[in-house]
Amino acid sequence: MALRPCKVIVVGSGVAGLTLALMLEKHGVDYLLLEAYSDIVATVGAGIALAPNGLRVLDQLGCFEDVLSRSATIDQIHFRKPDGTVNWGMDVGLEKETITRHGYPWVWLDRKSLLGVLYDNIADKSKLLTEKRLVSVTHTETGDVVVTADGSTYTGDIIVGADGTHSAVRKEIAKRAEELNLGEDYAEENKVAATYSCLFGMSDAVPGVPSRSLDFIANEGFSYVLGTGPKNRVFWFLLNKMSQKYYGADIPRFTEEDKEKILQEHMNDQITPDVRVADLYSRVLTTTYAPIAEFVYKNWHLGRMVTIGDACHKVLPITAQGGNQAIESAAALVNGLMTVLSQGPSGPLSELEIKSMFDQVQNLRVPRTAKIVEGTHLRQQMDAMETPELKAFLLNEYPKLNPGATWSRWEGMFAAAVSLKRLAIPVRPKTSPFLDEIIPREASL
Repeated sequence: MALRPCKVIVVGSGVAGLTLALMLEKHGVDYLLLEAYSDIVATVGAGIALAPNGLRVLDQLGCFEDVLSRSATIDQIHFRKPDGTVNWGMDVGLEKETITRHGYPWVWLDRKSLLGVLYDNIADKSKLLTEKRLVSVTHTETGDVVVTADGSTYTGDIIVGADGTHSAVRKEIAKRAEELNLGEDYAEENKVAATYSCLFGMSDAVPGVPSRSLDFIANEGFSYVLGTGPKNRVFWFLLNKMSQKYYGADIPRFTEEDKEKILQEHMNDQITPDVRVADLYSRVLTTTYAPIAEFVYKNWHLGRMVTIGDACHKVLPITAQGGNQAIESAAALVNGLMTVLSQGPSGPLSELEIKSMFDQVQNLRVPRTAKIVEGTHLRQQMDAMETPELKAFLLNEYPKLNPGATWSRWEGMFAAAVSLKRLAIPVRPKTSPFLDEIIPREASL
């Protein structure tokens, strides 16, 4: 089927941006990706966990086997007390049971490895441009003109901000809103809240840390998430409740001194009965320390500009849904775009058609991402044992509810996931199907 003409400018080559680029290529939609830095596959970041909802879309894109080859599947899970002893756990069989239920496992891998898989699967690398930092977007009757720091200009029918928490496209949307006297509708940045900081670490294999594992270590006021990837590389996240909740511009930026201070404060924390943070740090490869804002913007788009991924929704890492939700949002956008490009008149998209399509994507995605952000926050409060009631529940009642509680939570999180409507869903038997595998896919965006 011939598609209407459309040029998409994708800003940012993180998980959201490269996934979207591959989706557009697979669907035959013209695009350019603009990356501010010199490398498409950046070395920044630590580990990422991919869940069945994200892996299903990557399977549609032909990436699943490549991801598996660079990952470690998760076969055991432990919920640990502050002293590192197991409160409840499954020492074997998690991989098989997850695949039986959902068709796919959980996997851990380096973020760079995931970006590498996406990059390798994009056939036309000439569409990926580096050292193209966005400085402005100008609206015209026939498209939006993007200007980059080196003076280059690019015109697109649609501009997609896949450029992270401090999105330049989001700033251009806010600026455009001011020009249209819509500033109040888009003045959401100062409502963005950050309650927790996160120290992200990546270490070479540490003796005593279980292989192919997902571990949660509870404590009072803070908690850990631990995962082991290929060659038993350890990805670890210290989530710490800050002294107050910060909003907008008041959310702090941490220095190297801040990072060193929190490291020293937690060096003696137990991960397992035989492993402390000091052991992780003795084999550390990289660490990053930052506050984690939690938000879902109400308005993701304006005119020809739209945001996806961390540019419009940000979640704490404890449920490992940040990257997976970015993949889902990219899929929802492509589904909407393909619907409008394959119907109606033969000419370019009108701004009214673009707005209607963006509205549908936003209306589909906001409730789902908001529910995940809220549920993840509640889960973090429990692991940080923020009240006596939560502490008593976590240590005494929660183990009795498992494994049922874990399976139920995952099923609820995966069921409503988005897939690509115009690409076949590979046949992978499962006892807990995704909703769009039960309901005709044409019934949803």
